[in-house]
Amino acid sequence: MAVTKAHINASKKYNAKTYKAFTVNAKIAEYEKISEYCEKNDVSKAQLLLRSALYCIDNDIDLSGNK
Repeated sequence: MAVTKAHINASKKYNAKTYKAFTVNAKIAEYEKISEYCEKNDVSKAQLLLRSALYCIDNDIDLSGNK
């Protein structure tokens, strides 16, 4: 079944009000390490970073280094 223009527009509208994007700058070595991990574990980089961040927040993990 072909996707209609109405469906595409509805999806864009939904995504615009439901999601917000952010970017991360990583050193090449860090990026490669994350990419390798994601490939081995069949998870996207976005999923890994989002789930990791939420895990730290939910478990009150301090990453500031100022303990």
